[in-house]
Amino acid sequence: MDLTAAEMLVAAVVVAAGAVLQGTIGFGLALVAAPVLVLLEPRFVPGPLILAGFPFMLLLGWRERGEIEYRSIGVPLAGQLAGILAALVVLDHSDVRTVSRLIAWVVLLGVVLSVWGLNLGSSRWSFLFGGVLAGFMGTTSSMPGPALALIHQHVSPARMRGALAPFFVVGSLAGLIGLALTGRLGPDEFLMGIALVPAGLAGFAISFWTAPRVNESITRPAALVFASAAAGVLLYRSM
Repeated sequence: MDLTAAEMLVAAVVVAAGAVLQGTIGFGLALVAAPVLVLLEPRFVPGPLILAGFPFMLLLGWRERGEIEYRSIGVPLAGQLAGILAALVVLDHSDVRTVSRLIAWVVLLGVVLSVWGLNLGSSRWSFLFGGVLAGFMGTTSSMPGPALALIHQHVSPARMRGALAPFFVVGSLAGLIGLALTGRLGPDEFLMGIALVPAGLAGFAISFWTAPRVNESITRPAALVFASAAAGVLLYRSM
C-alpha cells in the first residue's frame, strides 16, 4: 500500500464522516467515502471499504436492534444474497463500467418514480427487488444503500437505521467472503481495510450524539438525494 500519511488521513476522515452519516440516518458511508477513496487508491473499493465498515455495521445493528422487524427481513435478505452471487458472476465476465451505468440508471428511475408519487415500499416483490439490487450494488460498488433507502424512504430515521442495519451486516459479510474467494480481497486489500476500521468506529461513536437530533421529516428527501447522488457517483466512475 503506497499511500502517504496525508492520504491515509484523508481516507480515515471520509470513512469517519460516512459512518457518522450512516449512524445518523441509516445510510451514506459508502456514498461519502467511495468517491474519495477511489481517487486516492482504486483498490480501496469495494473490498477494503466493505471491510473497514464491517465492525461499524455490527455495532450499528446492535444499537438499533430494538427497531428491527425480524419477521419482515427474510425476503429482502434472500434477495440480497442472490444479488451478491449475481454480482460475483458479473464481475468475472462483464465490463464493470457497463454494469455501473446500468445500476445507476435503474436507481435514477426509482428516484424519478418516487418523486412522481410511486410508493416502492411494503410489498413482498418490492422488498425482493430492493434486496437483489442492494446485494448487487454492494458487491460491485460498495454501495448497497440506495435501493434499500428507496424501499424504506417513508419510515422514521430510527426505523430506517433498524431496517437497513441487518442488510448491511449480511451483505458486507457475504460480499467479503465472495471477494476473498474470487481473489479480489488479497492481503494488501485486507490491510488497507483494517487500517480504516478505527475511523469507522470513531464515526459510530459520534453518531450517538447526532442520531437523536435528526427530525423525521428528513428521511424521505435524504433517501432520494442519497440514491440520486449514488447513481451520479456510479456514472462518474464508469466514464
